[in-house]
Amino acid sequence: MTILRKAILDLFDPGVPTTDAAERHFDPSFRQRVDGAWIDRAAFVAGIEALKEDLVRVDVSVLDELVVDDRYAERHVIDLELRNGARIAREVYVFGRRGPDGRFVSIEEATIAP
Repeated sequence: MTILRKAILDLFDPGVPTTDAAERHFDPSFRQRVDGAWIDRAAFVAGIEALKEDLVRVDVSVLDELVVDDRYAERHVIDLELRNGARIAREVYVFGRRGPDGRFVSIEEATIAP
């Protein structure tokens, strides 16, 4: 299993508190930029928790992954099914940095509909 896929599945696991999963995979100083907008770890966790309440299923298909020292690049397709029957599918391009302990310090993403 790839690094980010493992983190995503852990975050969305209904049996795992989101804060516990975030602590395992994301540094306290973590920042994320999605399509140009930056958020901190608290906002990231809050967004995951809100989405998790409406989530029925999540699937992550990793297309590419590259790790060089603390640098991380990955491309995946995420497919979410919500309780109301809606589906969210996106191709995601990820560039990140990981701390010495392997947790993500930052992630920058660009998403497109597949």
